[in-house]
Amino acid sequence: MGDFTEKIKMRGKAEEDLYFDKLNRKLIEAMHEKMKQKLAQENDNKNNTSKDEDLSAEDKSK
Repeated sequence: MGDFTEKIKMRGKAEEDLYFDKLNRKLIEAMHEKMKQKLAQENDNKNNTSKDEDLSAEDKSK
């Protein structure tokens, strides 16, 4: 009888592990997506800043 209950406990633990593994993967994926968006925004800001600097340098040379 002990063998059966041990298998039931192991099955429950495995199901719990799978659930939290799936949850963790979704959270990690969301974090990566957020980081990509932040990096893209920072790159856009840098590009806009350098364009503004180029334009003001052209204005000064005129």
